[in-house]
Amino acid sequence: MGRKALCSKNGMKKGAWTAMEDQILTDYIKIHGEGKWGNIPIQTGLKRCGKSCRLRWLNYLKPDIKRGNISEEEEDLIIRLHKLLGNRWSLIAGRLPGRTDNEIKNYWNTTLAKKIKSNEQSKDKELQINQRKDLSLDSCTTVSNTPKPSYENSYLEFDSGDQFLFSDISDFEFWKISQFFSGSI
Repeated sequence: MGRKALCSKNGMKKGAWTAMEDQILTDYIKIHGEGKWGNIPIQTGLKRCGKSCRLRWLNYLKPDIKRGNISEEEEDLIIRLHKLLGNRWSLIAGRLPGRTDNEIKNYWNTTLAKKIKSNEQSKDKELQINQRKDLSLDSCTTVSNTPKPSYENSYLEFDSGDQFLFSDISDFEFWKISQFFSGSI
């Protein structure tokens, strides 16, 4: 039942790879090419399993791998592709030449997801602040629903005998006139 492991768990080395192990793996792949990863530990004497050799080559030692700082353009592309494809890291990495799916996944989980979450939280806070400002402005500028009296065809008569039709003067002018006659001005 199942596949027999080509390398036994006993005596396998775990942890960080040494420079000598990297060189042995690189030399072997230069001669024999990629593939048949289970044969590499047997033929080279490395105390690593085939899967470990494959992952080391694909994620670290392959010559065309671009490692290091991810640019702003790459970040934007990763974010857009993640929205479109989800956690399909190999498909996302396929659109970024020289980047591995493992590197993209690690960068997403350690940096981008946190950055996006903090941006969303700051946008939410800003939205809440703006809503509070709008509410406070609304409470300061409440408009009374009581209807204004109509003065359209009414006359304003002064002691001097002059008459003005209310519709001929603006609200501001009426206010000024009423303040003048009440003695406020």
